[in-house]
Amino acid sequence: MIYQISNNLGAGLRFPLVLYQDTVYGTSIIPLWREISYVTSGLIGGRSALAILLWTLGTLLLIAATCLLVVRWYEEGQRPVALLLAGAGAAFLASCVAQYGPLFHGPAGCCVPVGVPLVFAVAWFVWQGEEGEEEEDEPSSSDSS
Repeated sequence: MIYQISNNLGAGLRFPLVLYQDTVYGTSIIPLWREISYVTSGLIGGRSALAILLWTLGTLLLIAATCLLVVRWYEEGQRPVALLLAGAGAAFLASCVAQYGPLFHGPAGCCVPVGVPLVFAVAWFVWQGEEGEEEEDEPSSSDSS
């Protein structure tokens, strides 16, 4: 996600595990676990805290999908991976909406969730790959003669 903080106070890039921001106060690289500690300590609250928690959920789902993909690499049945990826994309999108509003623009600033369509595209690709494998496994009527 690329974002701009309201009143041109700064801008940044958010990746699943790290946040890079350049503000009038300086440049920061903030890992996700540091943001979580800001929320749990009460330093960040409200919509920003909700956005961080949703982003964390998306990151955890993305990590779970990656681990499941590695564990089940040679096995059939990758639909759970596709569902975890779609869930991660939905959580990332919900995080953007929670912080910036449904049009990705509001009092907090604006954002362009460039990675979210990529996550959904990978989920769709994994889901479609699973459907293609099922069609190959089914014998057609011309093969049985």
